[in-house]
Amino acid sequence: MPCLSQQIAAASRARPLVISASGSLSPQAAASIGAAADLSPDDRLAISVSDPRVLIETLLALDGQVETLLLVSYAQPPEIVRKLADAAGCSAIVTDRADLAGAGDLRRPDQVRGDRHRAEPLPTRWLMTTSGTTGVPKIIAHSLKSLSRTVYRYGADRNPVWGLLYDPTRFAGMQVTLQALIGGGTLVAPDTSLPLAEQVAELARHGCTFLSATPTLWRRLMMVPGIRDVPLGQITLGGEIVDQGILDALRGAFPDTRMTHIYASTEAGVGFAVNDGRAGFPAAYLKAAPTGVKMKLVDGILWLRPPVAGAAGHKDPAIEIDAEGYVCSGDRISLEGDRAFFLGRDNGSINVGGVKVFPEVIERVITGVPGVAMAKVSSKSNPITGALIVAEVQLAGDADRAEMKPRIIAACRDGLEREAVPAMVRFVESFQVNAAGKLVRSAAKG
Repeated sequence: MPCLSQQIAAASRARPLVISASGSLSPQAAASIGAAADLSPDDRLAISVSDPRVLIETLLALDGQVETLLLVSYAQPPEIVRKLADAAGCSAIVTDRADLAGAGDLRRPDQVRGDRHRAEPLPTRWLMTTSGTTGVPKIIAHSLKSLSRTVYRYGADRNPVWGLLYDPTRFAGMQVTLQALIGGGTLVAPDTSLPLAEQVAELARHGCTFLSATPTLWRRLMMVPGIRDVPLGQITLGGEIVDQGILDALRGAFPDTRMTHIYASTEAGVGFAVNDGRAGFPAAYLKAAPTGVKMKLVDGILWLRPPVAGAAGHKDPAIEIDAEGYVCSGDRISLEGDRAFFLGRDNGSINVGGVKVFPEVIERVITGVPGVAMAKVSSKSNPITGALIVAEVQLAGDADRAEMKPRIIAACRDGLEREAVPAMVRFVESFQVNAAGKLVRSAAKG
């Protein structure tokens, strides 16, 4: 299979390949990037780079030239980067981070770039890491083929402009990156350390037409007045459960924009896309999904078998794969008529008095209350019931907290079983979001 640089060279485009806070990368400059002469075909290299443009230049230099690339988020602390690099057998870490000093053999991104191009590219393994918020992430083996399976190649007349608002080393971020690079588009990567309003202004300034984000990130974007100045032709949601509330809100704000939500995971790759504007997905997909992926339910948990397997070699023992090649997603599904709905992660449920409660189901009810912008549900230990439900709520605009609290409780009592009604409602100014654009979840304090 052609390596990344060859595939980019085959795509026609009239604009820069990448536009980031540190500068742009032209197709001509990208084509000239090769590997350093001292690299070996047996090299296994970890990459933890904070600048998206520099990361892409590094991938262009190394894909097809070395055996393995381990992509590690710039947001991971040094000790996690070291553990992941050791677990993958990496001999060096390619990084622009100052905080990794003493983490072993470090190389600057410019030290692995050169002018060497193999006539026959190697089948480089791409090791991705999961986006969990606690502990050491799992390592999942992929290939450029498996990661780019769903890339759509646009003609030169389209020239789509993709916005990147989260970490390109995460699976969802890499999907956006490869779609832009291989699909013939331009990738606009604002500085994600800036306030969200400034990031949105950058997207508008560069004419972003395609934007992908998690539901959490979309809720935050909808609170930025300038979001309607971005000339979006397509909105994509993924990474978290997509509920009807956020779909309706986006449709109201962008009535003429194509909208799709994608189910994907680092473990299984891209599963399927839903374009009908409804939450969940057609139950018929369990028999025949449109992307060629195979799916089945086992005790209410979704299992998937992608049509293109990831790279051989690194197998994380925490990933469940059955004898037929189906990967356990860990997502619990509820079938209602001709529709399948995601309830939440099976290992993320809360046991309240012997009843399994899913935080995402409660959040969906709370965010459906007018005046609520976002919500996060967690648990607090209790000696009688085992756990109590705690809801943190961010209000929209000038909604009054004293009036909103009883409305939220009433909505939960009307729409949820008794054990799922929050025992505590706390109002917050904002929520922490990780590098993958997802809500950071942890047990409630106090």
